[in-house]
Amino acid sequence: MKKPFYIFFFLTLLSCNKREEENISQKLNGFWFNDDKILLFRDSVMMHPIYDAPGLFEYTVKNEMLIVDNKDEYFEYDYDTCYVKLKKENELTLKFDDLDYQFQKYESKQKINFQKLYFEVEPCHGTCPIFEVYIFSDGTVKYNGKAYTEIEGEKSFKLNHRIIEEINDLLDVVKIVDYPEDKFSNPPGSPRFNMIVEYPNGLKISIIDGLFEGKYENIVRYFYFFERQLIENSP
Repeated sequence: MKKPFYIFFFLTLLSCNKREEENISQKLNGFWFNDDKILLFRDSVMMHPIYDAPGLFEYTVKNEMLIVDNKDEYFEYDYDTCYVKLKKENELTLKFDDLDYQFQKYESKQKINFQKLYFEVEPCHGTCPIFEVYIFSDGTVKYNGKAYTEIEGEKSFKLNHRIIEEINDLLDVVKIVDYPEDKFSNPPGSPRFNMIVEYPNGLKISIIDGLFEGKYENIVRYFYFFERQLIENSP
């Protein structure tokens, strides 16, 4: 009887650990922010918590270790792990390179939802993706991949409500309405970014050839590889 008992105990322990890992992953979902950085956790993908790498990356959490499945060739030799600790439901600590980074979880309160959004990446001196995308409040997307993109040409489809809410949350977290009027351009040879956000109350934010530095860089990180959203959500 001892052998079956040990097997049952071991399977139960594994089941508990699995439930705990799933639990912490679910609690992480959403935006987390501090003065210097913004993180996005959604299901099994996230904005990179360690490096300022554009796009979303797959991740897992095991025994309080956050492991990033980084397939970006530029970072392929980096050590993509850090400790994650939830002190409270809305307080997160990430530890890497012997430094602790504290984050607060974003909670939607009185944000304004956009009516229409335009984002464009213009050519650079290289092979950076060149595309433009229109997104409407009902989820309609009109995308045009111009060069060096996985999806080329014009595509139209609809995003689900969760992604639209996520975009609204991102704009609120970075306080896009406070984008400085003194818009500095990127250095020569770098990608050029344009963004226009229109709200139902008549407010319109126009950023042409914007630098998108500091907290606003998170917008570029989110949209730069917007094709991943396309691949996941297009028919």
